[in-house]
Amino acid sequence: MEKLPLFSLPCASTAVIQGPTLIDQDRGLLLSMVCDDDGQQRSVGVLFVKPRAFRKREETYCTGWHVNDVYDTVCEIKESDWVEELRAAAVPEWRDYWVMRHFMIYVDSFGCLEVVAESAVLDESGVKNSGGT
Repeated sequence: MEKLPLFSLPCASTAVIQGPTLIDQDRGLLLSMVCDDDGQQRSVGVLFVKPRAFRKREETYCTGWHVNDVYDTVCEIKESDWVEELRAAAVPEWRDYWVMRHFMIYVDSFGCLEVVAESAVLDESGVKNSGGT
């Protein structure tokens, strides 16, 4: 299986001051965190659109595969065995209906998150600052 890098977090996960948290919402599955960006609080996240399944490994259970190339970077896993497993488990009429892509990211002090979804996008909709305005 090949990891294809898509995008990186705009701030290092070692600078996280709140989170990371997983939030299941109508628009998708959101991996959300607040970083210290040169003294400013910055909300960042990764939104997985139309998620079908997800799994998370604590740092203790991560191997090099779960960290290399995906540290603070969302990658797509090509020719994913997990996607094939999910398709095989689906009822035949829905088996090929959904777009199912396998995404992976490793975040410091959180571990490795893998999501099968239609897409993954950077989400910076909740930008905050420390100036009180």
